Amino acid sequence: MEKCITVYGVSDMTGETVERIVRAASAQFVPGHVRIIILQHATSAEDIICFLEKQGDVAGTTAVFHTILDKRTREDLRLALQTRRVPSIDLLGSTAHVMAGLLDERPVATPGLTIDDGALPQYFDLQIR
Repeated sequence: MEKCITVYGVSDMTGETVERIVRAASAQFVPGHVRIIILQHATSAEDIICFLEKQGDVAGTTAVFHTILDKRTREDLRLALQTRRVPSIDLLGSTAHVMAGLLDERPVATPGLTIDDGALPQYFDLQIR
C-alpha cells in the first residue's frame, strides 16, 4: 500500500511563503503522496492544535511546517506538537534567528512583509564555466 502524508503549512498571514516551500519539497515525491493544507492567519498555538485535532490525522503521517513570527506562539506550537509526536519545522523563525545573530539585531517581526520586501539576491550559475 502506498503511503500518503498530510503536511500542514501554517502562517500568521496569507501562507504564501510556507506554501511555496512545502510545494517545492512535495514536488520531489510521487504525485498524490503528499496532501498540503494551508492554515492562514494563525494567531495562537491553541487554535492550530484545535484545528489539527479536528482533522483526525495520525502522528506518523502528519507534519507541520510554519512561518509564525511571534516567538511565544512558535514556542507554544513547538511544545504542543512535540507532545503529540508531530514533526514540525519553524521555517521563518530559524532562518531569521541565524540572520539576527550575524547582524546582532532583532528582526522586526512584522506579519505581512513579503519576499518583495526583502533583500534582492544575486544569482551565480555554478554550471557555467
